[in-house]
Amino acid sequence: MNDALNYVNTEGLKFFGKVNASISHELKNILAIISETAGFLNDLTELAKQGKELKLSLLENCSTSIVEEIQRGFTTIKQMNRFSHSVDVPVTDIDLVETLDLMAGLSGFLSSAANVSIENKCTESKTIRTCPFLLQNFIYQILCFVYESTGPTGEIRIHLLEEKEKGVLLTLFSSAQMSVEKFPDEKMKKTAGILGIEFKTNHSFYEINLLIPYAVETITQLDPNG
Repeated sequence: MNDALNYVNTEGLKFFGKVNASISHELKNILAIISETAGFLNDLTELAKQGKELKLSLLENCSTSIVEEIQRGFTTIKQMNRFSHSVDVPVTDIDLVETLDLMAGLSGFLSSAANVSIENKCTESKTIRTCPFLLQNFIYQILCFVYESTGPTGEIRIHLLEEKEKGVLLTLFSSAQMSVEKFPDEKMKKTAGILGIEFKTNHSFYEINLLIPYAVETITQLDPNG
């Protein structure tokens, strides 16, 4: 138990730092675009003061660009807040689809990120009792691994299916061939072991199969109120 807690704390700090760095980079890009657009508007204003023709289409384009970037900023901050609050409770019931959606969004800030779509085939809304922060870390690791093969022009499809009473079978389909002989690495195995996640046998270089349990004893031990 102590070993698991030490691992969660150590890897958690690294993960938290990495994600926050990518978020701050995204926000910096947003502000840079708004700043450049505002500068262009200022140039247009100065030209108009000199009697030059002011095209309304240029003003409209600038306005649209600023509105779009502000909305992107609001979305990024919302994702940041959701991620930050994932450390509030060590163990709790979570919606797996929401967690996948959040990690797809946060990992999407990486330069190597591909387009990710999530397909939920579960007939009922199943909750999973887990450590939200550690599960996010694990999913982020998996996505980063797949990104190495697909690249920013590739596509990843995440498929969820109920696996009777055991949990949810999660499959990642990649548009590019992956180096699965290097998968999973030691960090992934360690994280999966604590979360009770099983790597399902698969001989395809285009997909990864994982069985995520509804609950597991190693996780309940991490709950100080359990």
